[in-house]
Amino acid sequence: MVSNPNEQHVRQVYEEIAPSYEALFPALHRYEDRVDRFLAEVAAPSCRVLDVGCGPGLLTRELEASVEVVGLDLSPEMLERARLGRPSGQWHVHSYHQPIPPELGLFDVLLAIGCLDFCANLPLVLSHFAATLKPGGRMLFTVLERRPGLDGHEVPRRQVRTAGPSVWLSFPSFEETSRALVGTGLLPRGYTHAPGWVHLVEQRTMHFGWWDVTKP
Repeated sequence: MVSNPNEQHVRQVYEEIAPSYEALFPALHRYEDRVDRFLAEVAAPSCRVLDVGCGPGLLTRELEASVEVVGLDLSPEMLERARLGRPSGQWHVHSYHQPIPPELGLFDVLLAIGCLDFCANLPLVLSHFAATLKPGGRMLFTVLERRPGLDGHEVPRRQVRTAGPSVWLSFPSFEETSRALVGTGLLPRGYTHAPGWVHLVEQRTMHFGWWDVTKP
């Protein structure tokens, strides 16, 4: 299911940090209340939510019981922690570079927060996401946006050190992400450029393009 060498390294990194991830998350993430506000708006009772790159399932854990949550991640250890946190959810090892398995059905809501940092082909991956959204469905996703003059964000791809193996991060520009969305037929509803997470090794805050989109 892991589709390229970088994903193998990403999986290894997250397997290693899984035991401490929940404790580190409040100190590392800079999401403010963006995800919570999005879910409060779109996650209606009995809807279906797909959380891509779900990790231990922290973003969907507190959704009301009638909401059907499906989580996808590269790390089995992360998924086991998600399963413990929300036993009613469905949790599957999956690479977003591959199509979403059709047997999982269609979804009202899709999250892809902090996981497309490692995406090697954004148009392809967004097409996979679009295919699994219901008409009228909503998606919130983030990319590490390339911006000249923003330290650490100036090039399309760069390799970064972790406590384990080095991994490659991808930095699409605003224009590249916009073109990828147009190609999928998804329509932007909202966008902001804002902090995403703190890179401890480099001692810098990484910035996201936050995209709220819908499927017509």
